[in-house]
Amino acid sequence: MRKMSLFLFILIISLTLMGSSQAAMGGIQLKDYPSHSTLKKSIVLNSSSVLGSIILLPTDPFDEREAAQIISRIDNLPFSLLSKVGEENIKLKLFIGRLTDNPTAAHLDGMIPRGYKGRTTWDDVPGIGGSKTVLVKIGFSDKGRGHSSVNLELHELAHSIDRYVYDGMRNNQKFLAVWKKEKPLLFPAKDYFLTYPEEYFAETFAMYYLGGDSRSLLKEKAPETYRFLKSLK
Repeated sequence: MRKMSLFLFILIISLTLMGSSQAAMGGIQLKDYPSHSTLKKSIVLNSSSVLGSIILLPTDPFDEREAAQIISRIDNLPFSLLSKVGEENIKLKLFIGRLTDNPTAAHLDGMIPRGYKGRTTWDDVPGIGGSKTVLVKIGFSDKGRGHSSVNLELHELAHSIDRYVYDGMRNNQKFLAVWKKEKPLLFPAKDYFLTYPEEYFAETFAMYYLGGDSRSLLKEKAPETYRFLKSLK
């Protein structure tokens, strides 16, 4: 009886600690999300073993089908690359509401992002990357939904991959040579991509892994960039 009581006590403490850990991260890890949920029933993943720890889901109700589509697009990345993302402890946090309601972006409240004009502030932006926690708003993946990227989650995750997995593409001379040569061919008159090599990398990364017409356009207009991305391990 005493052993049973001790076992139950340890079990309760373990579950409590797991809940506290999830709360500290500000979300629920994909691997811990209910298996009978609409989300879990909507995805068949190639890299579930690594994505289970990388993806963080909201604790409040959210559009699970939209979230499933985001996760499926991230699953298009090679297992080897996603493993490096996991090793670097990079998290992709899906959220609802304002970006600056998230603890990792709270310091940006009221500030105007680089490349934005008018009264748009970080509060209104649907995603941010480049740190250990990538934020992506559910339902805002497509171009025109508060951003100009071909795909929000791939673009923002690319910033963190650039920084932590590849140690900064702006320091990679091979990439810079390709960027200088092909940026006006792929993005004519688009100052954002013409000025910042890290933005060019993030957007071409998104085009490559989104596939379809975006990947075909990249291959046609910027073949050296295409080959560079294909060569990355």
